[in-house]
Amino acid sequence: MKDKKKGWLLQTVRQMDQGAILSGIGFLLYLGASALGWEMAADLLAIVFGIVSVYVFLSVAEGRRQDKDKVSYSLLWGQGALMILLVSCAVLAIKLRLGL
Repeated sequence: MKDKKKGWLLQTVRQMDQGAILSGIGFLLYLGASALGWEMAADLLAIVFGIVSVYVFLSVAEGRRQDKDKVSYSLLWGQGALMILLVSCAVLAIKLRLGL
C-alpha cells in the first residue's frame, strides 16, 4: 500500500491495526460501563465507538481492496465483527432512549 495520504480513510496497515485496537478498547469500555450500571455512559460509548468502528472498517475494507497482500482477512473480519457489535449496541441504545 502506498503511504501517500489520499482521501479521508486510514492509509497504512499500522493505522488500521491501531484503529482496530481502539475499537476493541471501546467495546471493552462499553461492557465495563454496562456492567457497572452506568447506562448513559454505556450508551454514549456505544455510539461514539460505533462511529469509530465503522470508519475503521471502511478503511480496512478499502485497504484490502487495494492491496490484498498487506491487509489480512483476519483484520477485515475482526474489525467487521467489532463494528457489528458496537453498531448494534448503539442502535439498540438509541431505540431505548427514543422509546421505540
